Amino acid sequence: MAKKQALGRGLSALLPDHPQFEQEQDQERILQIAVSRIHPDPEQPRRSFDEEKLAELADSIRELGVMQPLLLAKTPDGDYRIVAGERRYRAAVSAGLQKLPCIVRHYSPEQLAEASLIENIQREDLSALEEAAAYRRLMDGFGYTQEQLAQKLGKSRSYLANTLRLLQLPGQYRAMVEDGRLSPGHARAVLSLSDPLAQSRLVDAIIARSLSVRDAEQMAHDLAEDKKQKPAADRGSRMRDAHFSDLERRFRGSLGMPVKLSGSLDKGKLVISYNSGDDLENLMEKLLEDE
Repeated sequence: MAKKQALGRGLSALLPDHPQFEQEQDQERILQIAVSRIHPDPEQPRRSFDEEKLAELADSIRELGVMQPLLLAKTPDGDYRIVAGERRYRAAVSAGLQKLPCIVRHYSPEQLAEASLIENIQREDLSALEEAAAYRRLMDGFGYTQEQLAQKLGKSRSYLANTLRLLQLPGQYRAMVEDGRLSPGHARAVLSLSDPLAQSRLVDAIIARSLSVRDAEQMAHDLAEDKKQKPAADRGSRMRDAHFSDLERRFRGSLGMPVKLSGSLDKGKLVISYNSGDDLENLMEKLLEDE
């Protein structure tokens, strides 16, 4: 990221010929740049923008202009990439402005990628999943540990870790977080369960009963405890199902007809299905062939 200005304008004014101060003043000078030369960052963390709020901002810009300059970086082709201020850019374009007030800073390609992510994480109202994805890109792209990134962003490590966990959500639940049916707190309760069936039961309850996050956490705990208490019964059920499947296969092979077993190994029901009179006659012949 660009070097921060170390001295105030008062002292720099006393040394007008010093090249360092001239460079720093140039970096922070507000320039009017044509909209056609400004381009959004393709790695911008925000993937969706509230159209109603953009329209309100556009109305404000038509009346008052852009009150806060965009932060830009110059690209190799001589145009500019947005580091911070894409909402203002979109609203200004909608308002019909041809030029925008901007501050241009100089970054290496690596600094630009890092600065764009960090500026937008700190300045924009990202969704929880957009924020998590931005953290992951910073860690993967720049080698930050959770501890280092938390310190750089001024956030607690636990907050960072809990946000990153949202990326582990199955796709259908991520969509529910994005559209607001699940809060990040609810999503973390779902993630505390490893069994997909238990996750589904919890999500259904959250939606149907409008569970609070605390209630969702309690239900997740209860579902996990219930799972622990039934391993032996589950193993027995799986063994029975496998045995029944084998018996059904052998009956089908012998009778040539669909067969369904239900119940237990001690007591149950055998259902043989036939689809025509010929099937029934053939079945009777097989069953009564020894008489």
